[in-house]
This record gives sequence, structure tokens and C-alpha cells, in this order.
Amino acid sequence: MSGIKGIVLLGRLNYVEENFDKDGLKNLLDKLNVGKESPLFQPIIISKDYPESLLTEIDEILLKHFFSNDLQKFYQLGVWHAQHIMSTYFQVYIDEQNPGGFLNQMVRLRPYLVGLGELSVSEIDPHEFYLLINYGQKYPESVRLSELGFIEEGLRLCGAKDVNSKIEEKNDISVEYKVNWK
Repeated sequence: MSGIKGIVLLGRLNYVEENFDKDGLKNLLDKLNVGKESPLFQPIIISKDYPESLLTEIDEILLKHFFSNDLQKFYQLGVWHAQHIMSTYFQVYIDEQNPGGFLNQMVRLRPYLVGLGELSVSEIDPHEFYLLINYGQKYPESVRLSELGFIEEGLRLCGAKDVNSKIEEKNDISVEYKVNWK
């Protein structure tokens, strides 16, 4: 991961603010090993690149102090993030009920929305795709799960029913899914 977009960081901070007590965000920021000069104490620009080490540290704190060491909570975070930003970036595919169009547009927008690595999709049929996410370097499981949650919820918001994904291949730098829906 060479850099993460601000929208990913902001999504995690907003999730904590909305889903934990009123002091949740303050508690998260207090646990981070950053000073007042940190980007987290400045306005976060959604399209700007931020160090992946910051995302890693946030995810480690979320896992330990907010998610009770349950990695699957990152999937839920991804679902929540999709519910909050899909209408901004993918409204046409929601209106058209076009899950395949969403996936193809995600390929084009991922460099601006996520930043790390690249996504490619191959259509098997209109309701089944291969997705390959190549992070380009070792990636944390929290990143994989939150991205999977985002993609699956994005598909549902675009009209897909009974979304199923299966890992076809996974290694330290990439993961390939076979995703289908009704």
C-alpha cells in the first residue's frame, strides 16, 4: 500500500463517531501515536494520499479497542461506508439497478476513492464476475474485509439480490473473488 485516500480514513473516523459513544472518536484519537501535527488533526481531504501506516495504526486500534479483536467487524465497517457514500459516487448505478455497471465504474474510480493497488473485473455473465484486487504489497486483513463489505453492499444497493462472494485465490499482495448475485 503506497498511499490511502482520505475518504478511507474519514470513513473509519466517521464510523467510530456514529457507532460508539460520544467519546468514541476522542478515545480513538487519544490512542493513536500521533501529535497535533498529524493529518488527523487537520481537515482530511478525501482525494489526498495519506500514509498507509496511519490506516494500519487506526485499524489496529479499532480491532483491539472497538471491535473486541473481531476482524469481521471490518466487513461491517465496509458495508456502513458503502451505505454512506454510494449515493455520492455511484447514484446512476443505484437508479439503474445496475450492479455490473457499479463494478466497472469502481475499477475506474478506485484510484481516486481508495488509492492502494488496483481492481480489475471480468464479466462471466451479467450476474457473475471475477474481481482481482492487487494491492501491490502485503495488505492487512482489515483492508481486505472492509473493501469486500463495501463492494458487496454496493452491489446490493445497485439491485443485486443474494450476493455471494468466494475467494478463488489469495496471497500476500492480492485476492481474487468470484462474485455472483440474482
